[in-house]
Amino acid sequence: MRRTKELEVYLQDYRAERTAAKRAELEKNYTRMIPALGEKTDHLVRLQTAYQAAGRQERIRNLAFFRLGSSAYTQSHEIALAMSDKKLYLDECMDCVYWKPDIVYEGIAGDLEKAEDILNKEFVRLEKFEMFYIQQRLLSDDWELLCTFLPQLARGIADRITGSSLLTEEELEVLCGGYMEKLQTVCRVNTGGDTDGK
Repeated sequence: MRRTKELEVYLQDYRAERTAAKRAELEKNYTRMIPALGEKTDHLVRLQTAYQAAGRQERIRNLAFFRLGSSAYTQSHEIALAMSDKKLYLDECMDCVYWKPDIVYEGIAGDLEKAEDILNKEFVRLEKFEMFYIQQRLLSDDWELLCTFLPQLARGIADRITGSSLLTEEELEVLCGGYMEKLQTVCRVNTGGDTDGK
């Protein structure tokens, strides 16, 4: 019988402590993510501006951060960043670029080792699939933490969008979630240059 849920419950305190420590670190250093995110945003702005110039794209409404299920398998820890019009997934000109928020995922290997050490005190013969399951839980914690910082990150890159020639709607909706899933609105960016949390 699989015991993955038991392992998960046993690690609740460790995961809570780990998340609190990472949150404190990100509160001090989240701006380290902005330069790389800004470069990816510039690339998307250029692509979408070209589509608009060719008459293929409507005004941009969405800036979406997608969690990629494959990144845990590939160990890339990348997320997809996309721009689209109001049709979102039905927007044929929606483009994605891939961005790795290094500060969020740095130390994941060490964190997994620490989790394994904690589990070894209570459980015998941990299996590979069990540790992969735990890794997925840790990465899920990291994703949820990153989502709480998206409003600040959106404020950090807003001028790259609003100061460009890209045509947008009055508000740019910043979304996050799994690719091709229902997305959550994390904030809205006024295209006049101001950002407001939801």
